[in-house]
Amino acid sequence: MMLRGICKLSVISILVALASGCSYVPRVDQQDYCYADYAFEAEVKSPKEQEDNSGYYKYEIYIHTVFKGEIKEKLATDTIYGDGPFHSCGPQILNVGTTYLIYAKERDGKVKVVTYKAIDDVSDDDIERMTTKYDCSCQIKFNYDKIRGIPNAPELPKATENECNVPDEWCSRNAFCQRNDEGRCTWGELGSCN
Repeated sequence: MMLRGICKLSVISILVALASGCSYVPRVDQQDYCYADYAFEAEVKSPKEQEDNSGYYKYEIYIHTVFKGEIKEKLATDTIYGDGPFHSCGPQILNVGTTYLIYAKERDGKVKVVTYKAIDDVSDDDIERMTTKYDCSCQIKFNYDKIRGIPNAPELPKATENECNVPDEWCSRNAFCQRNDEGRCTWGELGSCN
């Protein structure tokens, strides 16, 4: 009887862990950029193809512009991988003929999509912010207690010279954290929030 209770508890714990695996965690674009090994503009040349037993979609792409990393030297063929239909956060579906700004990371010997956005939704300010403002040596800190709506949530400790505290009013798209002339990480905004 006790074993049955332990099994039920284990199943419930696993289900809760899976359900919360894709819970919303606030981020700014800079965090995804800094996490990625590569940032580039590419056109999708082939429809998604399911990789056998891997759980990933495979795409053939044509790279236009590279913003971060030596992606052209890395790829023997212009193939990238996106999360497939069984991924707990949902599949990453890229459309043939569409050009995207893609952040990707090398994992398990494959270049895999971290995040992507149709290039039509990318502004000149977005490109400028990515290429001149993002400082990956700075750490971005959120006040998660305040975001979760915890009453009387304490303020974050004062940011160190290597950190930016995200202000209460922030936009994930136009924000950045960059070192100033004195070498201290400072919060900034460039471009529209839309």
